[in-house]
Amino acid sequence: MLNIDYDRHNEEVRRLLQAERVRMSIACSPRMILSDPALNQEQVTFQEYIEDPEKMLAVQCRFQEYFSDEIISDREMGFQNLESIPVYPDTQNVLEAAYFGCPIAYHGFNEPGTRICLTEENKRAFLDQEYPSIFTGLSGKTLEYMDCFAQQKKKGYTYHGKPIGAIGPAGTGTDGPFTIACCLLGATELCIALYEEEDFARALLSYITEGAIQRIRALRRHLGEPERSKEFFFADDSIAMLSEQDYRRFVLPLHKRIIQELAVEGSRNQIHLCGNASHLFPAIQQELNVYTFDTGFPVRHGRLVQELAPGTVILGGVHVDLLLNGDAEAIRAETRRILEEVKPHTRSFIIKEANNLSPGTRPESLLAMHEAVRQYGRYENPMTP
Repeated sequence: MLNIDYDRHNEEVRRLLQAERVRMSIACSPRMILSDPALNQEQVTFQEYIEDPEKMLAVQCRFQEYFSDEIISDREMGFQNLESIPVYPDTQNVLEAAYFGCPIAYHGFNEPGTRICLTEENKRAFLDQEYPSIFTGLSGKTLEYMDCFAQQKKKGYTYHGKPIGAIGPAGTGTDGPFTIACCLLGATELCIALYEEEDFARALLSYITEGAIQRIRALRRHLGEPERSKEFFFADDSIAMLSEQDYRRFVLPLHKRIIQELAVEGSRNQIHLCGNASHLFPAIQQELNVYTFDTGFPVRHGRLVQELAPGTVILGGVHVDLLLNGDAEAIRAETRRILEEVKPHTRSFIIKEANNLSPGTRPESLLAMHEAVRQYGRYENPMTP
């Protein structure tokens, strides 16, 4: 266990609100527990985790303890300081593809994926199907799990003395129409279809877009939320394969439609894009009013913060493979390199792992990154965000 003075660390985090230095964030999930034999001593598989709400609850509590005590970043830390434990129905990255019909592929202690479900024989008939209800399939299970967690909270469930806190939903965003189309049809097949069967490809992308809108609307109604939000967070990782010309031609109109239907007019939106989709960022910002980019790898951070509008929040940083396998000196050097690229140009950059921390990453590696941020991330000159 890391020897961290949580009170001192948390006081420094509170001072960061005054923008003394670049902030460090780390994104990870309960797969940190499930895929690490040293932490998953009960040997819970992903299938058991996703299909059993009691096991999901237990693993999430263990993860929150581990995250609070061992994963250092610029947030308040220390399991002892938690008033309660937030939980949510966690389906990893398979919920939306499964909603549209992809079978889930489980891989033991490695995170699940989905299998292609469209073939030459059934792909056109697929477009005539009605959209599933949010109360069926995996989507329905997530709603059942929210009720299950609420019942456990009402009964007084605790983990090391900490009660259940906020119960979050699943599926309030979208993985993106192009990415879901790749899941359904296959990435190669979809890219070929854009040119050889353009009418079908466009119809498939439109079908997915409308289905995503209807699903999110229905979920928001069920949760008692407004149908249009003040901002919209979405993803579409697979657009990294497209040129800007093809993105504007095939996908941008669909992204516009999603935001128009699910966010209020003038909303400032957020996007997550794995891989290197930075060649599309200026168009995305201009056309979709996106001012927060959660980036993948590889990204030229210094160039990116200069290409986008002042005040744009960009999250990016050290590759997860380096954090998993590199030594402390290499991690510090890469952290410093990235910081020195961005500091002269913005105060809106947040350094993090690129992208989604790998199970088995040593907490000491993140500590080396954090020490480098504290040393090299301080701003030298006054600057307006």
